[in-house]
Amino acid sequence: MMASVGENRYGKEGVRLVRVRRSPYNGNTFDEWTVRVLIDGDFLSSYVDADNSKVLPTDTMKNTVYYIAQRTRATAIEDFAKELVNYLIEHHAQIASAQVKVERKEWSHIVTSNNARHPTSFVQSSNEVHFTAVKRSRHGAFSIISGLRDLKVMKTANSNFTNFYRDSLTTLPDATDRLFGTAIQAKWNYEDTSSIHDFEKTRQQIRGLMLDMFAEHASESVQHTLHAMGKFVLERVLSINKIHLTMPNIHCLPVDLTRFGEQNKNEIFMPIDDPHGYIQCTMNRSSTKTALTSKL
Repeated sequence: MMASVGENRYGKEGVRLVRVRRSPYNGNTFDEWTVRVLIDGDFLSSYVDADNSKVLPTDTMKNTVYYIAQRTRATAIEDFAKELVNYLIEHHAQIASAQVKVERKEWSHIVTSNNARHPTSFVQSSNEVHFTAVKRSRHGAFSIISGLRDLKVMKTANSNFTNFYRDSLTTLPDATDRLFGTAIQAKWNYEDTSSIHDFEKTRQQIRGLMLDMFAEHASESVQHTLHAMGKFVLERVLSINKIHLTMPNIHCLPVDLTRFGEQNKNEIFMPIDDPHGYIQCTMNRSSTKTALTSKL
């Protein structure tokens, strides 16, 4: 039987990095990143002939992450990833393309009880993660997909789910004024990466727009609100041409208090992690259609 090597790549996963920038004037900064590096190129001989002469060790990739982290002036994870991609391609002729993914945990300065921002101490206030995936071929332009995940939000009013399709196995009743909780994952594609000068400002703008719409929207379903959020972002952030949203429906079920001689005035709920609804939608600026995959 004949066998041939197809598409292949390799790299280093889970390179953890903490970076502190020290300033006696403005206070320190603190970043916690996790980096993945993937490369492809002229590595066929390593598979077919057991020839490692062109194989860049993944341990060297790890060292390169720390080397660039020390030298860079970048504050946005996108700019750091671009520098790392460029370094790998420019210093290793056998690499045809490189892709770097960076995830960042959210840390902020501690604000003390006297409302003062502490210059050297930090707190991690949520599990929200920001991420980017940056790719470039040797003679190509950058492709950048950025996003965030585990942005947990809850509506306690203006949320319904009624008049849905029913079959013989449907037992779910209509729900009005229900709780609507989700953990938003959003990722977006940049239209022209050369025109973006402040990736972090763009991320915060997109995040804020999604929260604004989620809070104000009169929701008839997760799909209804998800679409409104994506449309709101695309209408206002012209530097992106696509946004993909994932919004699990994290249920809070009303507790029957009549067994205890009490009336539940839509105030006491039992949160349920699993099973849960799982709704996804991709929205494009160039098309009025959306690609939708949902699991209720």
